[in-house]
Amino acid sequence: MDYIVDHGFVLTDIDGRHTTWGVWAPERLNEDPDWATERGINSLEMLSYLKLAYHLSGKSRYQRIYLDLLNTHHYAQNVLAAKTTNPAWTTHIDDELLALAFPCLLLHEKDQNLKAIYLKSLEQWYESAERDQSPFFNFTYAALSGGDPRRNSSLFFLRDASWDLRRWRIDNGWRADVASCYFPEMEQVQLNRLLPISERSFFRWDDNPWYPADGDDGATESDGVFWLLPYWMGRYYGFL
Repeated sequence: MDYIVDHGFVLTDIDGRHTTWGVWAPERLNEDPDWATERGINSLEMLSYLKLAYHLSGKSRYQRIYLDLLNTHHYAQNVLAAKTTNPAWTTHIDDELLALAFPCLLLHEKDQNLKAIYLKSLEQWYESAERDQSPFFNFTYAALSGGDPRRNSSLFFLRDASWDLRRWRIDNGWRADVASCYFPEMEQVQLNRLLPISERSFFRWDDNPWYPADGDDGATESDGVFWLLPYWMGRYYGFL
């Protein structure tokens, strides 16, 4: 954490330049149009990192920087738009990153006003993420908000998923019971109906489950985290 903060809130590589996505600097997120798409999510990520560093170490430096970003650099406002509503900017990568960043803030923030901001951001994220019928997203939302874990659809996913983790190619683009569309991501062809997990090739929560085709003919194998993570979350929180 110190390395990132001391280098101006960027993850600097050995060549002195920041990595492709390792930018959380307020002047970049708030003022550089090239980083407008990442403003909300990267603001929330940095706050989550600092909150975790403070929680684990107790060092006041992290809390001081955390509050400065919130109050001086408008990160409190930024996180309210962590999940973009612009279809040209929407990606499932951001959905997964937000699911990983929200818990630390909502579990460890003691200021009720800040917690209310994070909860509102969580609600906005889940309004979109809910349609993916992801047990990981469902359980994350329920654990942090006290909301409905969508137990039936989550259980169906976990039971319906194949134990064969090889990435066989499945192409549903030819099916007569679905149609092509450009939603929820504007730049990709997707299906207008979410198919059961047993009828599609899907192994990561940063993938788009609405794609008509995916897989690589079994050339690679999934690590199974897409199933194991929500399963053990469900067990831990009593949803399963």
